[in-house]
Amino acid sequence: MDFALKDVSTEGKSGSDTQQQQTADLPYTPNWAVHLQPSGGLLVEKNSKFYFRLSGLALKLALQLTRTKSFPSTVTARSILDKQPIEEVREELLEALGSHPFTASWLEGSLGPHLALSGSSESYMPLIATLQLTNSCNLNCSFCYASSGRAFNDELNSAQWINLLEKLSIGGLMSVTLSGGEPTLARGFPQVLEAASALINTVDIFTNGLAWPDKTVELVAALGNVRCQVSIDGLERNHDLLRGREGSYELALGTIKRLSDAGVHVMTAMTVTPANYRDLEKVIYKLSSVGAKEFRVGRAVAEGRNKNGKAVLSESQVQHVFQQFDNIDGVELNGMSVKEWDACDVGINREFPQTDLPVEFMTPAYISWYIRADGWVTPCQIEDLKMGHVIKQPLSELGRPENLASICSTGQGCRCLSKVRVPTEIDLPF
Repeated sequence: MDFALKDVSTEGKSGSDTQQQQTADLPYTPNWAVHLQPSGGLLVEKNSKFYFRLSGLALKLALQLTRTKSFPSTVTARSILDKQPIEEVREELLEALGSHPFTASWLEGSLGPHLALSGSSESYMPLIATLQLTNSCNLNCSFCYASSGRAFNDELNSAQWINLLEKLSIGGLMSVTLSGGEPTLARGFPQVLEAASALINTVDIFTNGLAWPDKTVELVAALGNVRCQVSIDGLERNHDLLRGREGSYELALGTIKRLSDAGVHVMTAMTVTPANYRDLEKVIYKLSSVGAKEFRVGRAVAEGRNKNGKAVLSESQVQHVFQQFDNIDGVELNGMSVKEWDACDVGINREFPQTDLPVEFMTPAYISWYIRADGWVTPCQIEDLKMGHVIKQPLSELGRPENLASICSTGQGCRCLSKVRVPTEIDLPF
């Protein structure tokens, strides 16, 4: 019998964790599901988006064990199907499952009573998607990669977004981010948010924190599975200057506090530029004082309003940022976690400063889609090449293997695309 527990991705968590730690450290009872793809199958933890790439036999066993709830019954079934003596099958399966702590736990029923099945063996359907509900924005950030400000002429309406969420949910989408522009400015935003919350396991809103009346805060808190990421780009003077609006800093901080006080999980993000990089340490302390649960940093990309690259950090400025991270290492921040540079930031990550490591089925195209306000789909927000249109084409057509292979070979904006390595062996459960 050919059994293999294949590659592991850490979508939504730190990529430095080991496979065993990823499973053991989950702060909740895992909620597993099977997501099929043309070149194999994924066993996905729906809350964290950790996924294990499994061989066909491993997926068969996972599905059978959750149905039979009995290892002996599963052995009997495999013995009949494989036409092998039952004792021989039993020993082989015990050895195969016992070869890794994760699969060994299956013998004790760790996969739960049922595995939901999604995806397709013919087309790559996304596990994660970002919906740019509108290109309209109430700020004018100097480093905005999308040059947001005015709405597109042909933006999708709320009914179309809701219909799309239904289709994506059926296809296996487990996490959705509502973005913009400023997503709260989209017409019918509360209705789209409600649909996303009902249909998708986890929902994030990426916002600048300005257009947040108390009723919207109450709605987010009532829905229960919605998190909010609010952008804070420096201390007051620098934040307001970079974002092109006086008073935006205080409004955003106030929204963070109101959301936190209402019990909403609030993430915060700072785009570090030559204008604000010295503010990092003080911003972290400030955000921890108003109830933020997470803090991460990003860097400006040479797209949109920053096409000239003026907001890109120099090497000495990067080192100053690292020093500020070192200064807060071990400091109690009221329970707020702090994440350094994204591991994908080539030339920024401390451990792999010039990394060119291959990305096995990372986010772009194969697992995650970026859906623009006008309905066009790209692998990520900084890639211009279009996979297709969500209104004009079936979603399965967008995820065709040959379509994604073409995108990966010609994409210029997304740095991760060139690193995607697609498994060459087709290894499905049935």
